Amino acid sequence: MSTPNSTRAAPRQRHMTDERQREIVAAVLALARERGPDAITTQAIADRIGVTQGAIFRHFPDKEAIWLAVFSWVRASLGAVFAAAVAKADTPLAKIEQAFLAHVGFIAANPGVPRIMFHELQYPGDTPARVEVRAMMGEYRKKLTLLFKQASAAGLLPADLDTALAPVLFIGAVQSLVIQTALGGNEVAMVKRARRLFPLLLDGYRGARTA
Repeated sequence: MSTPNSTRAAPRQRHMTDERQREIVAAVLALARERGPDAITTQAIADRIGVTQGAIFRHFPDKEAIWLAVFSWVRASLGAVFAAAVAKADTPLAKIEQAFLAHVGFIAANPGVPRIMFHELQYPGDTPARVEVRAMMGEYRKKLTLLFKQASAAGLLPADLDTALAPVLFIGAVQSLVIQTALGGNEVAMVKRARRLFPLLLDGYRGARTA
């Protein structure tokens, strides 16, 4: 039987754990901006947030669980960014543009995200983190495919546009900006380049024809 004090302590402990887990995720993303993911040790995470290494494992059972939490955060955050972006636009084509700019803006604000994702995807197998990444990308492509279908149906893009491949070009354009930014190290310029790139991307979609 729990005492009144222990009953009150449980929610507080849960809150403290949630807060610490968010700090750990943020530390991983910050470290990923500075070094390769392989160099992100639990000791480095502990040093970043000012706790002992043992304290990290009081909130996550192992490093894989930390990685999974990072990708879960990315999935939820990018999903929220996408939803907010498309809600600001009236037409399917405008929604695609807003989604593109918002996606680039998200990466510019969190440059550690693509580094961690690409690192995870280069390895074979089905780790929980890799499964989470695949699920996130699959979910994201479905959202984009729906927008492209709507734009095509509204006559804003060609009727024969391959709406399954259109998101691949969309995501590929974002990745190209990521690579260019990694070489130049200027996240602010990344957003400016995205604004100039989208009209070119749009011309590609409008000129697309299936074989």
